[in-house]
Amino acid sequence: MAGMVSKDTIDQIRNALDISDVIGSYIQLKRTGHVAKALCPFHKEKTPSFHVNPARQAFHCFGCGAGGDVFKFVMLYDHVDFPTALRMLASRAGIALQIDEKRSGPKDGPGKDEIFAANEDASKRYQKELLQSPEAAPAREYLKKRALDVAACKEWGIGYSPEGWGFLSDAAGPRNGPQMKALEAAGLLSTNEKGNLYDRFRGRVMFTIRDELGRAVGFSGRVLKADEKAGGKYVNTPETPVFRKSRILFGLDKAKREILDARQALLVEGQIDCIRCHLGGFKNTVASQGTAFTVEHAALLKRYADHVVVVLDADAAGQKAALRSAELLIAEGLAVTLAALPAGEDPDSLILKKGPEAFAAVLKAAQTPMGFLLGLLRKSEDLRSQEGLLRATRAVLELATHAQGAVQTEQMLREAAAGLEIGYDALRRDMKAAVRQKFRPPPPAEAPAAELPAAHPLDEVELAMLLGAGDPELAGLVRHWVPYSLITDPACRAVIHALAEEESDLMAALDDESEECKALAARIVNAPQKVMSTEADMGVAKAAQDLILRIWQRHLAAQKDELGRRKQALAGTERQEVLREYAQLLLDLGKLKLGWARAHPILELYLQKLLDA
Repeated sequence: MAGMVSKDTIDQIRNALDISDVIGSYIQLKRTGHVAKALCPFHKEKTPSFHVNPARQAFHCFGCGAGGDVFKFVMLYDHVDFPTALRMLASRAGIALQIDEKRSGPKDGPGKDEIFAANEDASKRYQKELLQSPEAAPAREYLKKRALDVAACKEWGIGYSPEGWGFLSDAAGPRNGPQMKALEAAGLLSTNEKGNLYDRFRGRVMFTIRDELGRAVGFSGRVLKADEKAGGKYVNTPETPVFRKSRILFGLDKAKREILDARQALLVEGQIDCIRCHLGGFKNTVASQGTAFTVEHAALLKRYADHVVVVLDADAAGQKAALRSAELLIAEGLAVTLAALPAGEDPDSLILKKGPEAFAAVLKAAQTPMGFLLGLLRKSEDLRSQEGLLRATRAVLELATHAQGAVQTEQMLREAAAGLEIGYDALRRDMKAAVRQKFRPPPPAEAPAAELPAAHPLDEVELAMLLGAGDPELAGLVRHWVPYSLITDPACRAVIHALAEEESDLMAALDDESEECKALAARIVNAPQKVMSTEADMGVAKAAQDLILRIWQRHLAAQKDELGRRKQALAGTERQEVLREYAQLLLDLGKLKLGWARAHPILELYLQKLLDA
């Protein structure tokens, strides 16, 4: 959050809300004497042990031990951090957050709240247009054919953007006014050659995309007229401060409670598939919106689920995409199964034609990723031949390299050994060799580490070198865990940004950067992965994680030092606050030294703070 919210403002929000009313809007409470009781939403139970005490404005579960104030409840129930819970409850209470500007940076353009508001207003206008405008008749007919009635359209924020160029922009006020700027920042407007703004979405069925908190972050517009001028079948909101397609799962806002309760998520491809699953009773479904599933998506699902069922199309492209998604989910430590649809069907068509029962049968028949891969290999390879067996072995070993921990690795290898009818011990030895081969960097050549300019921090250079290998999984890891503001060297920052965002032409993307930056990029282009520490022998992912930790440690150590300087000039409650923050940083820095498994939950908290800033 930009700046710091004063304690007075937090207290004002807490005092303005009655904890019974807030919790009662989430779960059913039954008043008993001076307390209210309910079945605990945080663990399964048959007898109510969850108590809400209005006098103390607190809750406590005598079964699982969960307890706290209204902020704590929202954090636990909605699976959000404190700043997010604060914003949610401030909005509920109708209180504007008072930011302590002494610790705030200058504001440049519309903030996230203004962009959320612009998207929400546009969503309502698109929905009204769909329901009332004569021009929207083809859109209504299209949705009728897809068996999406008015109630479903309202629930899912489906609307229509008219053909005109100024549906939104004409009503937004002056060119430099706040409404126009918010629409532009939200990606709802585009600029022509003359610098004039016009509506980005025209003549399309509009699907509102929301984040896990239900905030409108963007749109996906489906064309109705198939011609060259109409553009692609689907046009999506571009990257904005609130919308990163690689970090948004369609339907998660509606599905997260069901996912948390079941600890299981269903992953489908398209928006209509997701909607149909929900309408069919499968309310723990989310969609990747037709984009490639990313490491950010996997990390997001891990917050809510232990098990993900990937529902895939029967064609080759669907099978390949499903296996790739499975690899990323396995790498996040999640249990994964793959459910194959009948040929020619997707979740939407299957449920409409044969009912939810047919889709449930598909889910019941889901296989482990290794079992699914073995089935494909039996069809594509002659496992009786040496060549076929070698190719199959390489395929199963590639999948197994994504396993987290010895137990999961052994489980996958034993399944593979049984499926290929080979010895487990032999496969295990090949696994070790495959890991070494996969993650071993090329030997140093004409560009040794000593030739790199000493001005560049070594950890940042090494991270750029790792990214230079072009591994999309690694790029996703960096995008998720490394805010570019943490990269202290400008040349490294520009190069890492271009590589992590997977720019197709690195040198072209850096055309406006310094010569020093271009020189660094040229070294990476010409000799990827040649400048790395020996830690890369432990695996590229492990090397990247270690580098990310080092960068974060440097950032947090600088924060600690700054607090150490500040505390000398402070007194009273302000000094006590700084001391508490200082002590927490010391504790967290110690935990970061214990390795990635212990560190990444802490980094999630600091990452959220930076994103909220």
